[in-house]
Amino acid sequence: MDFNLTRQQEMLRDAVHEFADAELAPRALELDEKGEFPFDIVKRTAEIGLVGIMTPKEYGGTEMGHLARMIAIEEISRVYPPLGFFFQTGHLGHWSLQTYGTEEQKRKYLPPLCKGEMVICDAITEPSGGSDPTTTQTTAELAGNEFIINGRKVYITLAGVADLACVLAKTDDKFNEILVEKGTPGFEITRRESIAGFRTTPVNEIAFTDCRVPKSNLIGQEGKGLGIGLSAISVIGRTGVAGIGLGIARGCYEAALKFAKERKLYGKPIGELQAIQFALVDMNVEIEAIKWLSYYAAWQIDQGKGIREIGVDIARAKLLGCDLANKVAPKAVQIMGGYGLSEEYHVVRRLRDALHLFPAAGTQEIMKVTIGRSIMA
Repeated sequence: MDFNLTRQQEMLRDAVHEFADAELAPRALELDEKGEFPFDIVKRTAEIGLVGIMTPKEYGGTEMGHLARMIAIEEISRVYPPLGFFFQTGHLGHWSLQTYGTEEQKRKYLPPLCKGEMVICDAITEPSGGSDPTTTQTTAELAGNEFIINGRKVYITLAGVADLACVLAKTDDKFNEILVEKGTPGFEITRRESIAGFRTTPVNEIAFTDCRVPKSNLIGQEGKGLGIGLSAISVIGRTGVAGIGLGIARGCYEAALKFAKERKLYGKPIGELQAIQFALVDMNVEIEAIKWLSYYAAWQIDQGKGIREIGVDIARAKLLGCDLANKVAPKAVQIMGGYGLSEEYHVVRRLRDALHLFPAAGTQEIMKVTIGRSIMA
């Protein structure tokens, strides 16, 4: 394994870093205060190739791969994590379409998605829980050339702004992933959840009442929907969370380091105090260690390895990336004292966002179950 980034990946990292500092940082507080989905920023990221970063060029993407995607999510989340969460979640549907969709589905939906003209969400979680999708109660009854969908989905990120939903539903005793377009009769967004972080990324409930969609909206083979949904969560969702966790940790660390160099106590910068310096060292070392573990997981996907081979590596990345963000953010608050709790310094905002990573793409406990099964096999 060669951990050196390619020239293209280095250029991407630098370009996204510059974009985040120039276009996201000045608007971060305003965006959070308004809590409105930033359509203009999503369009801008589409223009520079980030929305379609892993999508083949023939469908409007830039085809840079999964490691490039993680680097981009990390750099964006360093400054504004809710936008990183848009990529973490929105790419679930992109990946399902480009991996399992028909040629007609790909040509119809992927180009506008890559341009930021459409938004897609993944609708799996139900009131019974998200960790075990086999308990799905939403049904898709096949009637001729149509599916009739009935049921309810909860905690669906982006549903309130999505033009298209990938819906996991049960047909008899099998599961299907079905595309449902916004405006389809019987498809209703019923509420927006009030959550602690990611204020510009809406999380909603969806209700389906005799919602009829063409059978041609089926993604992949009939009865294979559960595998498609779980693969998307593993390959896309969990690597995305790892990237966001890295970004949040880096943003907090950089803010704390800058503060420690500038804030003076006892006649010298507090960064020269051993207790503060050791805390910064711990943050620095953990970020670097988990960065390469996470990059390795994404790199393996680019090498064509399947989820059965690398699912454990991805679970490790999600587990530690989430923990990292939730360790570094509070440490940054401690180093900065009262300033750390001020919205102006952006650390407490990142701390709120970090909390949302615990349940995203599978809880920490589910990651441990995945890893545990592997080491006991």
